[in-house]
Amino acid sequence: MPKNDRQFFEPQEKRKMQWRIVGMFCVMLGICSILMLRLYALSMNDMLKQAALNQSVYTLNITQTRGRIYDRNLTPLTDTEQHNVITVQPTPEAAKACAEQISGPQRRTALDSIAQGKPFVLDLGLKSKGSEKVYAADVENFTVASRLPHTQKEQLAIHLLGYQNGEGEGVSGIEKAYDEQLASAGEQVQVRCPVNAVGQPVQGKSVQVQGSSHPPKEGVVLTLDKRMQEVVEHVGRKNIEQGAIVVMDVHTGELAASASFPQYDPYNLESSLTDEKKPLINRALMPYCVGSSFKLTVAAAALEKGISPTFSVDCVGGITVRNRIFYCHNRAGHRETDLKRAIEQSCNPYFVKLGQATGGEQILGMAKALGFGRETVLAEGITAMAGTLPSSADLSNLYELANFSFGQGKLTATPVQVACMVSAVANGGMSVTPKLVLGTTQDGETLDKTEQVAPVRVLSEQTAAFLQQAMIGVVEEGSATMAKPKEGGAGGKTASAQTGIDDENGDEIVHAWFAGFFPAQNPQYAAVVLIEGGEFGGKIASPLFRQIVDEYGSVSENVK
Repeated sequence: MPKNDRQFFEPQEKRKMQWRIVGMFCVMLGICSILMLRLYALSMNDMLKQAALNQSVYTLNITQTRGRIYDRNLTPLTDTEQHNVITVQPTPEAAKACAEQISGPQRRTALDSIAQGKPFVLDLGLKSKGSEKVYAADVENFTVASRLPHTQKEQLAIHLLGYQNGEGEGVSGIEKAYDEQLASAGEQVQVRCPVNAVGQPVQGKSVQVQGSSHPPKEGVVLTLDKRMQEVVEHVGRKNIEQGAIVVMDVHTGELAASASFPQYDPYNLESSLTDEKKPLINRALMPYCVGSSFKLTVAAAALEKGISPTFSVDCVGGITVRNRIFYCHNRAGHRETDLKRAIEQSCNPYFVKLGQATGGEQILGMAKALGFGRETVLAEGITAMAGTLPSSADLSNLYELANFSFGQGKLTATPVQVACMVSAVANGGMSVTPKLVLGTTQDGETLDKTEQVAPVRVLSEQTAAFLQQAMIGVVEEGSATMAKPKEGGAGGKTASAQTGIDDENGDEIVHAWFAGFFPAQNPQYAAVVLIEGGEFGGKIASPLFRQIVDEYGSVSENVK
């Protein structure tokens, strides 16, 4: 071929080759695009399937279980009220079963809820009152425990147990102190119901139940005795408008019962927040003017200093200190009086003289040794307050010393502290530390006991024995004969504590106290009754002590 011809054909071949390459590239690009679109479609399909799956489940929350709180005998104090609860898939079969097997207002509620066309939960009421169960293919039955009874008079130790918020978290009391442990012991109980896109039940598919509604056995074990707590609250609710009752084991300091009045309803907290009587306050842990109960501490200080119990004072109805008269409640006077009779008759002039002979430092030291003036942490967030004591400088003033010698002036203390004082006398002279928590349990049957603070000797056995006899004399023939129980005897001390605060009528508010132990021989318990504005310890507080001892004794006999 001529040279010029070859030059003509070569560019054509090159152009054809280039077009082939471009064509192949376009084909490959098209194939890749198709593959990418397919992968995208597949991934979207999975997302849509997952979204459809999420939309096909309707979750019903049944309950949130929680570790229990027990008394010292491993008797539950929480989760004692049980309800029958059902979950319902709104099918014709479920509607028929509810119509036939439910009675009362719940029947109408169930049928109205079924008409809405979505799964629902319904509380059928207390199991103990014979509330129904419903048996049908689209109905699930549960036994659910209320944390606390809904009837306020059946809620025990509410100030100590505390309450939870709407999320099930502990807000006060033991519920807060042991919130993490109690929460971790329980679980969320749910029912997952298959429904279509508009929330209607899917035929042929069963529900899924997650968790058990039975309360776990793991929990916290308190020192409280449920039977004693029931007695204390029964007596207090009937007789105390504002005040507190504390019962303590004299040997260990363990609180067998503690109640504050008025009590609050954890299911209606709003009303308590606005109540003038402040029911949310735990008065058993609050400091008050003490009055004549403190004379036991003064007597103990005098005896430990070596002052004889025969130390005598001629009570003529009053005594003058720094130009001020301190009156005796018996204005005619007790005349010649020794220590035992002064305790029995609660003679103020005698104790003013005894305080002067003993000295402010000696009394102050004994008060601190018995637990006055320091707070006690019963559990995290549950603290018996310190109260107040006069300073050494205060007591260098004879007027302040006189007030202090019969429990007035700058002295304030909690019912728990007064119970500690009585315990030291009743147990032979050992100062105890108040306790509320015994330990924990994993199975509701065995106790893992926490380490406890051992008692410390603060009184000689002779001093404690003398004071015991004097307190028994108070009940047998002194200022608190109305405290004498039917059986076993008791010892105690009355107080009518002036506050220096006037009520709306201009009259001074006087708190009534009785602090005692029982039985008289080999005492087991110290009990303190405080009534705000009760005025007379001997007439108002003492009879409540007797009722507690008598009722607890009869309960114990019935249990045996």
